[in-house]
Amino acid sequence: MFDKLNLLKSGIQISKHDFLISVLLFFTFFTQYFVISVHIPRQVIPSVGNRLVAQVALHFVIAITLLLASFFIHRLNKLRLIYASSIANSIMIALLFFPSGEAIKLVIVLVTGVFFSTGILAFFVYFWNLTAPEEKGRVAGLIGFIALPFYFVVDYMVAPNLDFLWTVILGTVLSLGPIVIILLRPEKAMLEAKKNERKNYFENRTVLLYALPWILFSLINVTLAKNISLNILQQTSASFYLFLIILQGIGVIFGAVFGGIIADFFGRRLSLTFGLTLYGISSALAGLIEINEIISGVYVANGFSWGILMILYSFVIWGDMANKENCAKIYSIGLIIYYSTIGIGLLPMQISQIPLVVSALGSCLLIFLSNLPIVMAPELLSPGFQERIKFKMHINAVRKVDKKRQNQG
Repeated sequence: MFDKLNLLKSGIQISKHDFLISVLLFFTFFTQYFVISVHIPRQVIPSVGNRLVAQVALHFVIAITLLLASFFIHRLNKLRLIYASSIANSIMIALLFFPSGEAIKLVIVLVTGVFFSTGILAFFVYFWNLTAPEEKGRVAGLIGFIALPFYFVVDYMVAPNLDFLWTVILGTVLSLGPIVIILLRPEKAMLEAKKNERKNYFENRTVLLYALPWILFSLINVTLAKNISLNILQQTSASFYLFLIILQGIGVIFGAVFGGIIADFFGRRLSLTFGLTLYGISSALAGLIEINEIISGVYVANGFSWGILMILYSFVIWGDMANKENCAKIYSIGLIIYYSTIGIGLLPMQISQIPLVVSALGSCLLIFLSNLPIVMAPELLSPGFQERIKFKMHINAVRKVDKKRQNQG
């Protein structure tokens, strides 16, 4: 029996059909966000000051909508809500084709944030319905591994080179992207998921202990870490900085897979602690060392830690603490923290005046402190599943030793 067992697939219940649906939805929502928050404002709002106001307001609109939507999404059909938000968003973006003033365009951008946030929250609840707790890390990691390369191509290589017409077309197409899953008939997956409902009840203290590191990390990412990145951008050539971004993207892709595997087999706390520690060390080295070869390795490590934390704090941690009644509310916590802190990071702040050494050492120290709540938090992964995995690993090791002895004999 154990000869045929693939340890990495142990406990996986999601079908290839449902997995493909999840990949398509994650790619469209993740890419759509950067198009409507970065590229469309750049094209439709020429004034730099008004554009900044639009981007800051958009992130707070997303956060507020997520909060409000979390109270009613559980009562609605998630797929229909995803379809409705996608169609509504595509209509709003298409309105940008018609001549209008900056004020009208600002309103349109903000309204897209309303429909986007409703759709992405419905997606995460839908993902929760499709996956068992013991597989969330690996499934989410593989989703990131497949979808993120396409996102990087669109966001960093395609979208920046488009003019107004094609930027709006791209935004419209991405908004309609979730409609494509109708061809895969996802309704059947929802019906099957209802047969395997799970009930998890965690104390508010547990939610807080896991939320605190995410809050601290998100704030550091848009302040001290941002200062370090801006400094590197100013001191290096454009071509080398692009090379660093590519390295960082590669790190994110592989970090997503690695973090998911570790989270499922060895626990959420170990994976989170590793990701946060690596992020703190890489941030410190990026601010203290000016050797290009070392900076290149640091960007890979930084991206690797980003991939781990993104997957765990997007899909896994909140899903572990959710049940059918509070799923939308729990997932909205992580999303609200992420988007609201980005909005805070866009506010005019004199972070560039912070000495680089202070940013490097400060971010490292604060990230290390963010590990303390995780140490005090209970493990979210089922102890029984971990024991089964350890047993299977032990059996596999014993079989390898026996096989080696037989070959020697």
